[in-house]
Amino acid sequence: MENQKLDELCTDVCKKLFDQIQNKDEGVLHQVIHILVDEKTAKKICSDRGIKENDSIENDRKINSSERQGWEILKTDVKEIPKLIRKSIDLNMHFDKVKVKEIVTIACLLVGESACIEYLNESKETPNSKTRQLSPSALCLVVPASVVENVRENHKINVSDIEKLIDNSLYFLCTSPEDANKTWERLDRTDEDITTVSEQREVYIRIDIDGGEDMIGKKVQYILKRNLPQNGQVTVKELACLKYLSISGLEKFNRISGV
Repeated sequence: MENQKLDELCTDVCKKLFDQIQNKDEGVLHQVIHILVDEKTAKKICSDRGIKENDSIENDRKINSSERQGWEILKTDVKEIPKLIRKSIDLNMHFDKVKVKEIVTIACLLVGESACIEYLNESKETPNSKTRQLSPSALCLVVPASVVENVRENHKINVSDIEKLIDNSLYFLCTSPEDANKTWERLDRTDEDITTVSEQREVYIRIDIDGGEDMIGKKVQYILKRNLPQNGQVTVKELACLKYLSISGLEKFNRISGV
């Protein structure tokens, strides 16, 4: 692959995902890799290269991407990567943005040409994409009572509040409404008033999302947020305190590290 083609491909990837990473000051490379490839592949790349979710931008830029995956004929030396990116950046752009673009290029080199092209093609509408009806999903979260605030059962909730709940979740699972019904029956719930319990008390929230099919089964929080529909009906279906230290019914949930 010629340098010009690499430059164009990485620039296109940057443009598509820049809004998702522009305000992040850590874990940028980790996030971009998870966006570009499936979770299993992303985990292996990050593990092999020691890429962590809380790495600083400077640490991300030190990652050696010399063992490039899936690039046919790539003559670009790793030291030349920043030059490739800067060619397509306005001279007035803040330098932090330049750094982010360098990190995206490193991610592209790590995941390979095919993965980048596949990611870019995802945005192109297929003939049936407008008529495809997505099934509903049930987003099940366990969060500290301190972040529940104005969440009320059988009330609608906006996207920004859902994202906040996801970010603060201790356990999470997005599944079908039918499976969520079974989860509700297995939980050790109490009848306590959520507004009166301690801030650290664990609270279970189920949010039904119309057209949220693409969220089902996602195991990474920011991927879950990425697939969150911006339109459609979103309702808090269930809300309850859990018994102290009980994990009954949470066996299939994704557990946040450190919990």
